[in-house]
Amino acid sequence: MIFAKLTNLAKRGALGTLGLRAGIVGMNFVVMLGLAAFLGLETFGALAFLWGLALVAGTLLSLGGPLILLRALTDGGGLRGRDVIALSLIYPAILGLTAFGLLSTLWAELPWAVVLGVGFAVNLLGCLASVMRALGSVQWSMALRDAGPQMALGVGALVAGNGTAGSILIASAFVMGAGSLIVIFWCLRHERAGRLQAKQARPVWSASLYGTSVLGMVIAQIDLIIGGAVLPPEALGLYALLRRIANLVALPVSVATWVSAPPISAAHGANDRRGLAEASAAGSQIAFLPGTALFMIGLAALPIVTLTSPDAFAAEASFAFGILLIGALGQVVFASGYTVATLCGLARYAALARFLGILIYLLAVPFFGAHLSITMNALAYVVAMTAGGVFLWGTLRKRHGIDTSAMVLWRRKSGRWKLS
Repeated sequence: MIFAKLTNLAKRGALGTLGLRAGIVGMNFVVMLGLAAFLGLETFGALAFLWGLALVAGTLLSLGGPLILLRALTDGGGLRGRDVIALSLIYPAILGLTAFGLLSTLWAELPWAVVLGVGFAVNLLGCLASVMRALGSVQWSMALRDAGPQMALGVGALVAGNGTAGSILIASAFVMGAGSLIVIFWCLRHERAGRLQAKQARPVWSASLYGTSVLGMVIAQIDLIIGGAVLPPEALGLYALLRRIANLVALPVSVATWVSAPPISAAHGANDRRGLAEASAAGSQIAFLPGTALFMIGLAALPIVTLTSPDAFAAEASFAFGILLIGALGQVVFASGYTVATLCGLARYAALARFLGILIYLLAVPFFGAHLSITMNALAYVVAMTAGGVFLWGTLRKRHGIDTSAMVLWRRKSGRWKLS
């Protein structure tokens, strides 16, 4: 029975990872709560705005590096060492310097050197995490990718003391740089490092893969960036905190992606459709059950949100939080879609889905205009994210016969998964 196989797979590869992921999210959550309490909602809101810009900048500078490295180093082909260095360091540095020259002239009021420097450091951690994953490290690579930037932000706040958002980001960039040197040393000394190196250059760059990386980060941060331009800093700080809490529901999605990515990539490389469907279904199972449980816990916490929010926002905080919870559950349901699309040569569909989400959000925000509230911002964001996920799921199922949603867990025929 396929359910038994998926359960065994989850036990072998995901339960320990899920526990680590829970610890990572717990640490990230404590860091965010600590920053909000230490800095106050106003400064925290300013920091969330600049941090969101830095994450988008890092993805723009990356040229899709983390995804390209993950795919190329796990599909059996490997990459030359010079290509890994170019994707991780050289190309992002050139783009960063070019972008600084343009942005500091066109929009001088923002600290672009800080934003781009932090973005470069975050991207470097993402590239190194992909290399570590290809070397066989599931837990530590995920910890580096998902906890590294956030922990560096927390350490940066301690180093900067009661400083500004800009000074905190500068300190965090130096922390990420120091951590990167340690990881590079580990990778170079790993016994499997030589097996990942190709003798000849490979045409691994993909415009659609880069596009879906950029659009994915944009849609992940767009509500904080646009909200930062419209909402008061205190309101944005509360919204960022509520969104961080609601995103706990989606924490199994990262585990599902990190565990299922190599099997999905390998099945695609071997043209094994059955294996691809089973790997996708395994990812859905890893994400769905714990995600649903966390969603129920979040619903039970709605009264606490109302009681602990500032008086000026107490009335709408629980509504915004409930909407964000529903959006996080939607990410759980459609967890495998973006993994399958980006690793199986279908990144154009993922890019289109994310573009659709961004477009929906950008059309919704002007409708509210200056009256945009944290509840309306949450509603626009969740509708946009969910619409993109549904579009990608429908496209992959109709055109390629692969159901990448959690609904596949209930579709069986003679003990085997149905492909469509």
